[in-house]
Amino acid sequence: MHNEEIEIITSDHLLSDVDHPFKVFAGPGAGKTFWLINNIKNILKNSTRLFSASKISCITYTNVAVEEIQTRLDMTGDRVEVSTIHSFLYNCLVKPYVNLLKYEDGSYLVNIEQLDGHDDHIPSVGRILGNKQMSATVLKNRIDHKELQGVLSSLDWYLNGDDLILQPRNDWQRKKYKKLVTAGFFNAYKAMFWDDGTIHHEDVLFFSHEILKNHPLIREFIAAKYPYILIDEFQDTHPVQTKILKWISEAGAIIGVIGDPAQSIFKFQGASRADFLEFKLPGQKNYAIKYNRRSTRNIVNILNHIRGTDEVVQECYREIDGSEVCIIVNKSVEGIIEKFNSERARLGMTGDSCIVTRRNDSVVKLKNCAGNCNMSIWSDFSEADSKRQRFIEVILSAQEYADNSMHETAVKQVMKVFKTDKEGALKDPFTACSFEIDNLSKRSMAVSLLEYLTSNRDENMTKNVLAFYNDLIGFFNGIGVALKRVGAGGFKTFAQAANVNELVLSLKLGEEKYSNIRTIHKSKGAEFQSILVYFEDNKDIQHLLNPDAKHEEDDCRLYYVALSRAEDYLCIATDELSQEIIDALAKLNLKMIG
Repeated sequence: MHNEEIEIITSDHLLSDVDHPFKVFAGPGAGKTFWLINNIKNILKNSTRLFSASKISCITYTNVAVEEIQTRLDMTGDRVEVSTIHSFLYNCLVKPYVNLLKYEDGSYLVNIEQLDGHDDHIPSVGRILGNKQMSATVLKNRIDHKELQGVLSSLDWYLNGDDLILQPRNDWQRKKYKKLVTAGFFNAYKAMFWDDGTIHHEDVLFFSHEILKNHPLIREFIAAKYPYILIDEFQDTHPVQTKILKWISEAGAIIGVIGDPAQSIFKFQGASRADFLEFKLPGQKNYAIKYNRRSTRNIVNILNHIRGTDEVVQECYREIDGSEVCIIVNKSVEGIIEKFNSERARLGMTGDSCIVTRRNDSVVKLKNCAGNCNMSIWSDFSEADSKRQRFIEVILSAQEYADNSMHETAVKQVMKVFKTDKEGALKDPFTACSFEIDNLSKRSMAVSLLEYLTSNRDENMTKNVLAFYNDLIGFFNGIGVALKRVGAGGFKTFAQAANVNELVLSLKLGEEKYSNIRTIHKSKGAEFQSILVYFEDNKDIQHLLNPDAKHEEDDCRLYYVALSRAEDYLCIATDELSQEIIDALAKLNLKMIG
């Protein structure tokens, strides 16, 4: 990248030439969404490549971002299709063309009659143990069931020449289970889901890749329908996605990518910082937006210190120093939160605020303001009754999405409750239905269930899980569906002791819109007047003192993303620091507050 020309632009810059691929470097607060919206409108106005049946595809990373872009596009939205990468690939490739993929005996790779969207991968050792041949492999290799669960949860597709290989993300797991990878053990595991018509998010990439590899003419169909494909947050793109986009580019589509290598934080999902830096198409033009319009100068100075010298060294657009960046050291989580809020009040910071931290269990601890919360409640639930656990998790996740005004996401989530088997019957924990199940009836039931959940949310939060589940039995009876009743056993014991509120506090939602305590990954794309970054491991403070944003691992970039969410007030907190570390932080103009 260093040998290529990069034009410095501002967020109100309109492309004069809309018929060349481009790459835009845009740091935090650069106004890239504003730039993206205006240049979509610019392309609609000036392009000679768009016809009545063609559209611009705008791809972004989260459903929250999709909703924001759709809202800001306003009346131009009917000419622009906004989606996540997985939704784009599923709707344009997998859904219409997966029937082209067959085994050597002519049978379909996927049960196309049962296929209905793509789901999270919930690892199932039980499926493997229920298969005689695979169970024998587990026994022969003396594989611990709990360890196998961890391996299954980290499975992903990786490029291997022109093919894709299914293997664990972790290097040590790859080495240990290399023979099983080579023997196709994990492919056979996936095939059991596909035979039921279930594909997972990562499988969308596999099927899209295979369709375009084996049927290259489809690349031209996609390029004709979407002569422009613009991808936001490209630094978080999977290498398989990159290859797919290059194929579509070769077929004639104009590809534009926007991102920031210093905010690449999804390595655990296969994303690579290098993919963004090395992305290059024939005739590509490169741009960089230099200003940070979000943060004060004191905050921008810290951010520039962390990212070092790269393609984007930001300038503060607001031209005000703002409040000093502060440090709180306190062994009590409650004490940290109390000090943060009192300092905000002292400074007159009456706007929105958020506490961000690295780990989900720290989020739970912060939400409860104590270290004695039940962080294992969902795993305890799964051990008691894994099918009911998944059922309740989907329902409560949908409820919380709706409570966050993410209504379409909530509907998609609650639709997962109504999965059917090969005979068209609702799956466990349902036992009967008084009418024929089709997609229309599923959506109707989903909307009714969502209305019930949102209307009764406050009351439900006070109940134990058993009372909540029994109420669900009553609700489903009212719409002609029978839910399995509760007998003596593990579920009843768990459900009597656990509260709905505990489950909700410990939920790991895929996306959050309004939560004021969240993980760093879920804070991506958000901004707040005040931010508290909680370092649960005080050793991570070294990422501020000796930053390496170009490192292969994401650690330093994670904290860069966290700190960059702040507009006016930024505070860092941990349990204890040595005086040497405190003095070193002071040299960065960070202020210690008691």
